[in-house]
Order: sequence, then structure tokens, then C-alpha cells
Amino acid sequence: MNRKKNEHNGAVRILVVEDNENLRMILSDRLADAGYRVSQASSLAETLEVLDRESCQLALLDIFLPDQSGLEGLRKIRNRYPSVPVIVMTAHGTIDMAVEAIKEGAYEFITKPLDFKRLAVLVERAIESCQLRTEVDYLRRAADEPFTEIIGERTGLRKAMDLVRSVADSDMTVLLRGETGTGKEVIARAIHRLSSRRKRPFVVANCAAIPLELMESEMFGHVKGSFTNAISDHAGVFETAGNGTLLLDEIGDLNHDLQAKILRALEDGSFKKVGGKTVQYSRARIIASTHQHLEKLMEEDRFREDLYYRLNVFPIMLPPLRHRREDIPELARYFLGKSSTGSRGRFAEIDDDAIAALVDYPWPGNLRELRNFMERLAITMSGRTITADNVEMLLQQPVAGKLGFQVRPMREIEKQAIIAALDKFGGNRTKAADALGIGRRTLQNKLKSYGMADYGNPG
Repeated sequence: MNRKKNEHNGAVRILVVEDNENLRMILSDRLADAGYRVSQASSLAETLEVLDRESCQLALLDIFLPDQSGLEGLRKIRNRYPSVPVIVMTAHGTIDMAVEAIKEGAYEFITKPLDFKRLAVLVERAIESCQLRTEVDYLRRAADEPFTEIIGERTGLRKAMDLVRSVADSDMTVLLRGETGTGKEVIARAIHRLSSRRKRPFVVANCAAIPLELMESEMFGHVKGSFTNAISDHAGVFETAGNGTLLLDEIGDLNHDLQAKILRALEDGSFKKVGGKTVQYSRARIIASTHQHLEKLMEEDRFREDLYYRLNVFPIMLPPLRHRREDIPELARYFLGKSSTGSRGRFAEIDDDAIAALVDYPWPGNLRELRNFMERLAITMSGRTITADNVEMLLQQPVAGKLGFQVRPMREIEKQAIIAALDKFGGNRTKAADALGIGRRTLQNKLKSYGMADYGNPG
């Protein structure tokens, strides 16, 4: 793992709960090297004290501490701080314990000795999950008025919202498509809350996050004794959803061997638990989501064609933020206000030139990237007015990514996106600008700022 010190990411704090001092320090150092702020605790009591006084976006929790055993600490954290995702760590892991931890609300379960590469992926995904809750907060503040708080409903999201309203109160399967960070889970929840199933469960199965060895059990459940340490029956997501709504999130990552069983469950609702003999039935309404190109996955024989057509009954495409530029000023001010309030600093203001700079940027990470960026601005510019220079300066700074890896600066990502668009259209600036969702003059100015004024052609 690369130990090079990354730029400090002041918007993300991780709590490491581990009674082994050496392991706690090693893990804390690795997280700090990746740019995260780190707090530490060695007992459950100390953990709760830290969470009471500090805002943490993730907790890494040793399952056995001096003043707790088993899942007691996980339950207390989930009850008192439900917005904080928890990754459970233990040297005594079993499949049944992993299933129980996830059932109790753990984001994920990892055994010792720690696989730091896998942990890096889990940490990044868990933080994204925590950040998504903030997006849900601004998009869906009122369950009875699902769209009154959605920013951009009358502009860039109008077509998608019209489709959502038309399909919500039916039993039709919906496939939500769009780039990472466009709010697919938010829209899935909106569909559920507008439907007649709104008082029934809304269950999410993240096909990309569930370990392969637990996938079938998590989907369909298992019976007692079906495998080693399966000491009790377990209900999968199809059973848990009941007559509510089941979101199969990131369906493109679903293991190919399991796709046939998922297809059967979608076609007639039937499934069997792992180790079970009795056929059970689910009447849940199915919503699937993906950021992947499913048609390409089918060509590569990684996604079943029959499953694709079973899911693609009512597709809804969510636009990327670069195609919703008219929404960026309102979104930026909203995120800035939320971040200024949450950072315990003074409220930061933003001038029109800074807003214009934000509108010009392509935001490859969509809503999630904009939110994170406004958090960083709120922290660094507490009590001051944000200018275009402040925006441009921060855009050029690197940000923390996976543990031990340096992510390219946003400005470099933007540059590469522009070069790729120009190359795709044979250097034609007009077509490239249209594809990027920016004006031709803006494209020319950006090329000039990169020292590439002659790149492409004047078409």
C-alpha cells in the first residue's frame, strides 16, 4: 500500500474502534495517509462518547471489546446513530455471524487479519452511502410530498419526474439508469412513496456490496443447518420486502451464476432458501438500478439477455449533472448551506462569478462530487465570501480516494474528458462541446487555460 501522504480530506471523519493498540494505530495511520480524519476508541463506552461529541461518517468496529461481546456495540451504535455506517471487524468470523451482523444493520463484515485492499473499497463505498443520505435529505424531506424538495424538477429532472409519477402506482418493473452519483436510490424511494405500497417495506439489496459467498443467502435467505454455523433461519431480501418494494441496486454487478435464480424470482415470484426444500413466493414490486452499460455486458456474456428484458420493462434515465447545468446554482447554494451549518464554522457566502465557475465544470461525479466539493469549500472558506479564484484553486487540488491511492485532481479529470470528446468527434469543437454539455466558447477558454488552444479544429 502506498504510504504517501495525501491531501487532507477535512469533510470525512472515521472512527476506529479497536482494543488492540498496535492494530488501532496501524489502521488509523493508513486511514490518515489516505487523507481521512481519524478518531479512536478502545471500548464501547469510549465509542459512544466520541460519537456524542464528533460527527463521524463511518465507524470501523471490533466486534469483541472489553465492555461488549458479540453484536451489542453494533446495536447500540445503530440505535443511537442510525446515519453512521458501521464496518464490523473480527478475528472470529463465521458466515452466520456475518449474516447476523448485516441483518443488525452493519454496512459490511470483514475478518482479521485485515485485507487492506478490500477494506479500502469498503471504506469508500460506506462513505458514499453516508453521503447519499444527505442527498436523500434534500431531495426527499417529506414522505407525503415526495417531489416538493427535489431541486431541478422543473428543469433538468422534469422528464424523469414525469415518468416516475406515471409509473409509481403500478406494479411495473422499473429500471433506473444513470451515471454514479445521479441519485438512483433517491428516485427509487420516491417511486415507492408515491405507490400504494408506501406503508410497506422498502428494501435495498446492493449487488455490488454483498460478498459473493453471501449473495444467495442475502437474496433468498437460508435455513438452519444449511451450511456450517447456520445456527438459525435467515430471511433474504425477497422475503423481507414482502408486499413492499425491492430495489436491486447495481444489478449489473450481479454474479452471473445467480442471475438465473433472480430471473425465476422476478418471473413468478418463486424462490427457495439456501438448504430449503419449500418453494416460497415474493410479491414485492421490483426496481433495479445500474450505472453500467447492460447491453455491452450482454455482448460480453456477463449479463443474461432474458434477465435484461425482464428488468427493462419501464426504463428511466437520470441525467448527469453536466446536462442539468441550470440546476447547479441552486444545488451549490443548498449544499453550501448544509455544509456550513454542519461544519460548526461560520456560514460561507458565494459570489456570482464563483457560481459561474461551478456551472462551467463538468462534474463527472455528479451530485455526490458537487456535494463533497461544497463541503470542502464550506470548511476552507468559513465566514468568508467564496470567489471564482477560490473555486478554481480547490478544483486543482487532489482529493482522497481509496486507501493508499492518489486520485487525479478534478481539473485533470476535466482536461481528459475534453480531450476524449474532441478525439471522439475528430477534433470538432462544436460537437465536443455539445457532448460535454458546455458552450463552444467555454470549451475554447478551457483549452486555452490548458495551453492547448490549437487542439482540434474550429468546426
